[in-house]
Amino acid sequence: MPASAYGLVALFAAISAASGVLAARLIGPWRAWTAILPALAAFGALYLVGHRWVLSIGPNVKVFGWDVALPFDTAVALAVAAITALLQRTAVGLLQSQQGRSGSDGLA
Repeated sequence: MPASAYGLVALFAAISAASGVLAARLIGPWRAWTAILPALAAFGALYLVGHRWVLSIGPNVKVFGWDVALPFDTAVALAVAAITALLQRTAVGLLQSQQGRSGSDGLA
């Protein structure tokens, strides 16, 4: 793998991390751990869109010698991170409400 590909992967990792943090902050409630799953989902989506499906919509930008549809890829990362953060918030809320209804502290 050429050295420029490592730079591109690092850029996508940074975009994914920023998307995860932004989605977790907007969807809430904010905890440091709530950004992990949305960021991983965003990175996975970027992998699928860019590497597996080779989907390129919109203008391409030359990044580290590669043609990348950066606006589209950023929008995909943000959308997937937001959906994942919303699903995560819903799941945590459901688990907390079930735990509250059972009357236990979960330490059985």
